[in-house]
Amino acid sequence: MCKMQFFDGRNYRINKILLSCIGQWPYQTNRSSNAIIIIIVCLAGTQFVAKVCGLLSIKDIDLFIDSLSPLVVDIGCGIKLFTCVSKATEIRALFNQIQSDWQLLMMSPHIKTLDSYAQNGRKFTIIYASAFYSALLLFMLVPLQPLLLGSSSNDTTRPLLHRVEYYIDMDKYYFPILVHGYVTAVVLVSVAIAADTMYVIMVQHVCGLFTIIGEQVENITNKNSLEINLNLPMKDDEPYEKIVRSIHAHKKALRFANLIEAAFSQMFLMLAGFNMLIMSMTGATAVTNMDKPEEFLRQITFACALLVHLFFESFQAQRLIDHSAHIHTSLINTAWYQTSFRTRKILIFMIMKTREPCVLTAGKMFVISMDTFSTIVRTSVSYFTMLRSVQ
Repeated sequence: MCKMQFFDGRNYRINKILLSCIGQWPYQTNRSSNAIIIIIVCLAGTQFVAKVCGLLSIKDIDLFIDSLSPLVVDIGCGIKLFTCVSKATEIRALFNQIQSDWQLLMMSPHIKTLDSYAQNGRKFTIIYASAFYSALLLFMLVPLQPLLLGSSSNDTTRPLLHRVEYYIDMDKYYFPILVHGYVTAVVLVSVAIAADTMYVIMVQHVCGLFTIIGEQVENITNKNSLEINLNLPMKDDEPYEKIVRSIHAHKKALRFANLIEAAFSQMFLMLAGFNMLIMSMTGATAVTNMDKPEEFLRQITFACALLVHLFFESFQAQRLIDHSAHIHTSLINTAWYQTSFRTRKILIFMIMKTREPCVLTAGKMFVISMDTFSTIVRTSVSYFTMLRSVQ
């Protein structure tokens, strides 16, 4: 089965469409990929400059913090796109390995396990994309409220999505400027969704591999058999063959996890700091605008979207830790006393090898997990308190 046909299947079709839309599907042509990237950079770049120019004219601290948040989000989305472009080799290798693993296990009963985790990845993708596009829709409705309610046209009733400065007549070119902001917002959110859901399906795949290895380890012996031969000939030593296959499969899964680490580690490090900064600023802005229900709702929606983003990344990394650690538990619970001396020696080696769980890190500086998620949220609250005292 060719790669195009395989990834057109139900489990990966959505991810293929999302990545293709931002020019980062590994198997699309260089011409289409480069064209899409140029369009994204032009749209986002001009909007970013306009936001910076708008920021320079602000005197009020509350308004400055409110206008700074979208800039930081743009930088975060830019980091995601840059990661996809700069780590294209690793990402392509990951997708190649996904298809290879499916082909290898196609005639095995373990294919059901792999399919189950692929379906989990699809569900996570749908939930994540739905949550973010819904949050974006709410965020975009606020500037349209005066138009939808038929308010008179003046500066106070013709708000923009963000504070921008184009150094042109803002009233005359109001709708082109508004459309520019809307299109850029949709594109940048699509970049974030495509990159994050790609990470999700890859983590789900390696979790499926670890689960399969755990199932293989648990079944290396017939627990109902009381017959024990400590010196079986190698050709008749079935548990030994099973454990050797499990070791090879474990090495392969670890290589896949290391590729995920190589592709996303630096991105996680930069985004961890941005998440803390944006959530703190957004929270401070929301409290300041409590007397403006529509603006308060917009900021709270924004903050919740950031919280969901951080939770999803941490939750997936935690699942990887838990699934890799389960192999160690399965090895300890194996009926090792029914195996030969040869098999026992190699079992000890594998038990030692799996003692430390597989983890994803943020630039090798700290491990991504649910503990990290709670730490970042607590730190964000601390920064929020500091910003409120400054205000």
